[in-house]
Amino acid sequence: MTVAFKILGHLIDEANAARAHFQVWWALRNLALPEFYDTMNDSKYVQFFHASNSGHYKLVFVALGKIYDSDTRAAGIAELKSALRAEGRADVADKVQRDLASMNAHVQRILGIRNRTVLHNEHALERAIVYEMHGIQPDEIWELIDATSEAFNVAAEALGHSFRVSASKSYEAATLAMLEQLQRGGA
Repeated sequence: MTVAFKILGHLIDEANAARAHFQVWWALRNLALPEFYDTMNDSKYVQFFHASNSGHYKLVFVALGKIYDSDTRAAGIAELKSALRAEGRADVADKVQRDLASMNAHVQRILGIRNRTVLHNEHALERAIVYEMHGIQPDEIWELIDATSEAFNVAAEALGHSFRVSASKSYEAATLAMLEQLQRGGA
């Protein structure tokens, strides 16, 4: 197993995590409302939903931050491209680079938020100001996750890697199914 193959496996795991956490957050904050508002505010569950909303949202930034981490000690996309080139697969590295070039602005905004509010609390700036400075819309996060996932799936195909990033919306469906069950009063 090559270094690039191992790094790609880590990146696929993180892309699946980013997709899963985003889908749960999206389902709770958008798809579930207003239908499940009362269920989520039920005194038996409200604290869980407050923690879930915040936690899943933050974990999207953590997963994407790990993918786009440029530290040479990290198994990020920069190291994947380096390993691919060192292993004679510049064709795959170049394809990944081309496929993700249009996402650079999204990546910088994600990393700005991650670095200043999710992993570190920058005391010089209020959280609201950080989000305003680095604001990214949910559809842009979706777009980044989709583009990243597709680039990894193409690389996985080229390297003969059996793992893929799922394109399904199963986490949205599971979240809504759970809310339906809670609303009916069953567990």
